[in-house]
Amino acid sequence: MPKPTEAPLFPFWLEDRGLSLLLGFLVLIIIFVPMIRLSRPGRIGLDLAFAFMLFSGAVATIRQKALMFLVVAVTVLEFATDLIVEFNSSLAHFGWDTALKISGLAILVVMTLKHTFRPGPVSVHRVMGGVAAYLLIGLTWAFGYKLLMETRPDAIHFESSLAGVPTGEPSRLIYFSFSTLTSVGYGDVHPVHRIARSLATAEALIGQLYPSILIATLVGLSLHARANAGTGG
Repeated sequence: MPKPTEAPLFPFWLEDRGLSLLLGFLVLIIIFVPMIRLSRPGRIGLDLAFAFMLFSGAVATIRQKALMFLVVAVTVLEFATDLIVEFNSSLAHFGWDTALKISGLAILVVMTLKHTFRPGPVSVHRVMGGVAAYLLIGLTWAFGYKLLMETRPDAIHFESSLAGVPTGEPSRLIYFSFSTLTSVGYGDVHPVHRIARSLATAEALIGQLYPSILIATLVGLSLHARANAGTGG
């Protein structure tokens, strides 16, 4: 008999469609948002979109109510902290808003991977979930770099063409993070501080290993599901 906590918390979230929705939010935040400079209302809107992305990811991947409520609480607290920092920039150096983003993203990475790699038939939405987890890893590392640069602004060196962009601007750190994750280096940015170098090394290793692990795991799950269907097990 299935446990009550395994039932979906929201009845409209069926057939893992929430994973595809999560991927859509990630593409919006990672690729399109950095193209434009944001005013204060725009930054607040982005913070709201980020909070909604965390919420949608929690709905799509978490089945335990206690953990779901924890992620929702972290999301609300993170958005409130973003607003406080936005209107009182002197508090930004504490890094509370960034630390809360990292916490929420880390939980979401683990739960997305757990939900994607669970036993059963592999659907296109679960493949999208695997891609979403990859993007979540890059986004988590970007805010990890941001947290480091709030205490060590020279931890990562950017070329003069990017020098005018404020340290707190996440777009350049998203760019650096995904350049590292995908092992694409253009020579316009490199880590200087030893912690930044260690983070970059770890991210590069994950970026190399994750795609092969994802493909192998999904293929194995698909073959296992077909074998069970063929034997009636």
